Amino acid sequence: MRTPLLISLILLGSSTAAFAQANQQPAPAPPPDAPPAAPPPGNASPVPAAAAAGIPATPAPQTQAPGSHPEPASFPGAPPEVTEPASVIEVGVQRLPASAYPEYPLRGLKYSSLWLTFHGLQWPYMPSFRKGERFVIGLSGWGWIDTAYQKFAPWGPEPSIVENDKIKYWKQQARMLLRVTPTYALDRSTFIQGQVELVGTGDQTISRSDVGGADTDDLYLRAGQWNKWDVQVGRFEGWEVFHLGMGLDQNTFERKGAVGAGESEFNVPFYGVTDNQFRPGGPSGNLAVHVYPLPILRFELLGMAGYFSGPAYAGRPVAIVDLGWFKLKFGAEYQHVGAQLASDQTDITSKGLGGAVQFVLAPHVEFGFNGAQGTVWNIDANGRLNTKGSLTRTSFGGFLNVSNGNPRHPVLFGVGSMVTFNEDQFDAANPQNKYWLYQGFLAAQYVAQGVLYIKLVGGYSRGHWDLGGDTRTLIENEMYSVRLRFAFFF
Repeated sequence: MRTPLLISLILLGSSTAAFAQANQQPAPAPPPDAPPAAPPPGNASPVPAAAAAGIPATPAPQTQAPGSHPEPASFPGAPPEVTEPASVIEVGVQRLPASAYPEYPLRGLKYSSLWLTFHGLQWPYMPSFRKGERFVIGLSGWGWIDTAYQKFAPWGPEPSIVENDKIKYWKQQARMLLRVTPTYALDRSTFIQGQVELVGTGDQTISRSDVGGADTDDLYLRAGQWNKWDVQVGRFEGWEVFHLGMGLDQNTFERKGAVGAGESEFNVPFYGVTDNQFRPGGPSGNLAVHVYPLPILRFELLGMAGYFSGPAYAGRPVAIVDLGWFKLKFGAEYQHVGAQLASDQTDITSKGLGGAVQFVLAPHVEFGFNGAQGTVWNIDANGRLNTKGSLTRTSFGGFLNVSNGNPRHPVLFGVGSMVTFNEDQFDAANPQNKYWLYQGFLAAQYVAQGVLYIKLVGGYSRGHWDLGGDTRTLIENEMYSVRLRFAFFF
């Protein structure tokens, strides 16, 4: 009888133990081992005992979740894991600081028209200020909105022309530009730089080949050494020689002057060694070498190649002596446009030279004088002289800017005048076509917070056309304009 009882007690104990084990809570995981202390500086890393004894160390077995693929380093004989190296070049994106706009030698009165001109200085100036390489994308730009009124007042013996020229109108134009300048500075001296200026435009009156108008201004690459030399290639402007002052801004009424519908065939743009100064249009571009032998002396040799009305090439050297308070500039240029077809004898040659002298008596006065003359010799497709297209252009001008010198509330006033004479080769038997255009302005400007320019410009222009032919044609025209500009520099 004892045997059944003993067996029953054994079965009961086994069941109780099994039940207790099934309901037992898992014990908390032991805390992770503390990371090993780093070896003291200068000491070698400890060597495993197995390696010290000459026995290959056996790696600890690695576990893997079911269905997952092993990492490459877990395969026997796989190379050690490769880590991404730390960057050795400082990289950044920044709004261009004040140091990117060279101030020495003195450019001009602060916020004036000369101050907004860089006189051949390398800018944006973005060297590495510390030892080593540096890559920075600089952001800057500017935009303006003009609201303007213009009125023509013609007179003369040609009633049809006079009536067509009696026009007046209001117009608002705008332009905004974002400048992106990636710069790789190899050290404090050597650099590689690119620049693109993305443009939004409101009328001005369109072009670049219409639809929405302009899309880019600058688009170039440049490499060299700061304050020593550089080579620049792409779409950009050459150095300025002929300075106009605080009025006669590009793409404005006063810049074109008193040229109405009746005189549009005989437009009179000023000449200031400007045939190859501005960015070339169409499939054309520039290449320039800049040399800075002294802080006060700089040279530009610009070449252009591309296609205008035919294959074209040009050259334009400019030299600038800049003492800050005194600036002397001289430039010359040559341009040739030929024909694409062998049977076409078109041959247009333009050349000219000019100079300027400028004075900056900081902080209150700056002024300057300009003069330039250029010729165009035009052979048509049949090999004959195009007499209306062959002409001599001469421009003279000057400007004066005055500032109150107040750094918090700067107010500036400007005045400028310019006259341009054109004479072509039409009808040599009689007096040839001669026409001249006077342009003048008064300007007042206030700058808020150093970035918002508010400028009011009043303009006056008078034009005179004495046209040859079987009978002489005389045209006189006047133009009055007023323009309010809000400009934002950033």
